[in-house]
Amino acid sequence: MKKSNLWKRVEPKEVVKGVWSWENCLEVPEGIIDIMNKDVDDWVPTVTEEAIKRKDATASVALANGPIRFAPEHDFKAPEAKAFLIQCQKNVLDKISDYFDIYEEVSREVNWMENWQYITYRPPKHMTYHSDNHSVRNPRTNQNYPAPYFRRITALTYLNDDFDGGALSFRYFPEVAPYKPPAGSVVIMPSSYMWSHATTPLLNGRKAAFLVSCASHYDVASLAEGGTMDDIKRRELR
Repeated sequence: MKKSNLWKRVEPKEVVKGVWSWENCLEVPEGIIDIMNKDVDDWVPTVTEEAIKRKDATASVALANGPIRFAPEHDFKAPEAKAFLIQCQKNVLDKISDYFDIYEEVSREVNWMENWQYITYRPPKHMTYHSDNHSVRNPRTNQNYPAPYFRRITALTYLNDDFDGGALSFRYFPEVAPYKPPAGSVVIMPSSYMWSHATTPLLNGRKAAFLVSCASHYDVASLAEGGTMDDIKRRELR
């Protein structure tokens, strides 16, 4: 990538109540999606049955529905892919700051950013209706279990639009038509059940996006799985 900065400031538009889109805020260099997809396609055959059973994200390789979920921060090999991910991260942080300006109370509740996911899929895969927050309470203490912890917002960076279908649909806003963001757009939404969402069936092409969720506190379970506090601390948003 020749440019030192691929993202820019734009005015957001409201898609449905609480969901905002920053359209065309990121330049997606020609060929970069093919480079990233090659890293994914080289990785998929290395996933073992044991790994699928052990890791939910890895299990997405074998699912009949839904996208492949790839860990770009650790598993991107191409230097171009790594450099582009950094641009996407900077852009999303900028847009999250805008979202905090719109909803001040959210800024007081969000403290941590999760690991990033690169998601990609071809027909007939698509996302069925789901919410992104699945926090569970301990019935004895009425406190949220530390894992999964409480997600507050979800940020999606849409990298391409050269496909039919694959539009974003909200279960509880049926009056709003499914929304297909243009390539290089960021959509930020609350993670709760009221913003349960799906994608319309992908009819052709290959869809690509980055996803990151933000939470009220860090995932302590990741420490038990071998993560380090240094890695967790670098995701702190304050």
